[in-house]
Amino acid sequence: CVEVFVCGGNMNPKGLGRRAYPQTETHVRGQVGLRCPHCQHIPKSNRANQAVSYPSKLGHIYESVRNFQRTHLEACEYIPHELKVKHRKLVSQTGRKVHVKYIKVYFAEAAREIGIVETLDGLFFGAPPNTSGKPSEKLQAIMSIAENPSASKDRKLHDLLFPKVDERVENSKFSHIASATTRQVIASCRQEKTAFVYPSDYPTLSDFRFVLFHQFVPCRPPTSALTGRKTKPEKWETLSGLWCKHCAKSNAYELSSQQGQGKCFPLDLESLHDTSFLNNLTCHIITCRFVPLETKEALNELQRLAAEHGVVTKRGAKRFFLEKLWGRLANCYAYMAPKR
Repeated sequence: CVEVFVCGGNMNPKGLGRRAYPQTETHVRGQVGLRCPHCQHIPKSNRANQAVSYPSKLGHIYESVRNFQRTHLEACEYIPHELKVKHRKLVSQTGRKVHVKYIKVYFAEAAREIGIVETLDGLFFGAPPNTSGKPSEKLQAIMSIAENPSASKDRKLHDLLFPKVDERVENSKFSHIASATTRQVIASCRQEKTAFVYPSDYPTLSDFRFVLFHQFVPCRPPTSALTGRKTKPEKWETLSGLWCKHCAKSNAYELSSQQGQGKCFPLDLESLHDTSFLNNLTCHIITCRFVPLETKEALNELQRLAAEHGVVTKRGAKRFFLEKLWGRLANCYAYMAPKR
């Protein structure tokens, strides 16, 4: 009931992926998705929910299939009745229970078998498929666990399916495996204290965020930043925005000052947690003509390494840094605030 397909739609503006243009929902040409083969010829507005999905990572394929099963399968009027009946019978059968983590690995490994790879812009066909006629060692291990759940206690099988991750990589630290240029960019940032990132932040902050926030300097938010708000933020008199330091130093200073180029004005802690905040900063630095090429390449490489190793910033570490960042933003101009 589910088929793999390749997106044939138009690419994002300038041919860049979603990480460069996070505000658009257009999928990249060639991106791999999952869809219902029975209603794929029907207009989107007439299909049941979850007819099409684009897993962003191999580990997310399981969730896409599960959502299809729970939401679309029974609701789709184009799936033959006999298939729905067969599915209900299979679901009602009581068999050996396999832990979800093994099922997730199964779907991810099955995708790798047909040549699907994980990138910053989603899943794509980009590796040679397994044409040996035999399942990979990982798939064989998962199948043995499905047949005999007690086999999951085998340490060798567990280590094969869930190999240990370098602690540095797990904490989004990639200096030891990054290129010399990227290492130099990180080293330069570590030697410099900015208004928003200090050298002392480095041990607990991902390399990507550490380098990214080094590219910004303080700037006063204009009154236009209050549009749509009934009241001024509590820290308005001392609050700072973020301005790309390369735009600020460029010869186009007056132009960028007038147009707000490379500027961002979060007005509360909640706005820092919004995904669009980090995406907008990243989008500007990657596309800004004043940012040095080595800085752009370093950020791109750090994003790629995080994607290749499946590393996601831990929620607690992210919250901890954003709270510190908000404190620095909110009190940036405290020395200039009028005394009361």
